[in-house]
Amino acid sequence: MDVKQLAAIIQQKLGLEDQELSLVRESPKFQRLIENAAKGVRYRLVAEVMESKGCHSGHHVGQKLVFDSAGNLLNRECPERICAFLMPKLTVLINAFFENLINGRDPNEVMFNRTGRFDVRHACGGWGHVTVEMRAELR
Repeated sequence: MDVKQLAAIIQQKLGLEDQELSLVRESPKFQRLIENAAKGVRYRLVAEVMESKGCHSGHHVGQKLVFDSAGNLLNRECPERICAFLMPKLTVLINAFFENLINGRDPNEVMFNRTGRFDVRHACGGWGHVTVEMRAELR
């Protein structure tokens, strides 16, 4: 897929008018994004539960939350219940992986790829805690 084809797909998906797309295409950062997006779509982002204690959503070790390289949750590849309190933390990691992808770097260069719910666990006055580790996998 060449840059023009990819730009047309982006224009259609985002509902951009020709004038709006031209502003995007003139921006150096979006040029870099479009150039690297074709490589990025080969990946999916997987947040695997590494530990879980007292999770009311039932997350357990080994469970996986799967996103496409643009950060969309692939719900058919995920558990039926997902803790809403885990999602804001995952957004930070998804953004770090996405930054690497759109800048043409190895997405797995994210140094701190673990996060968890902000709940402090029952021993500290909270409810439970879940820790996940994110990685990019080739599709």
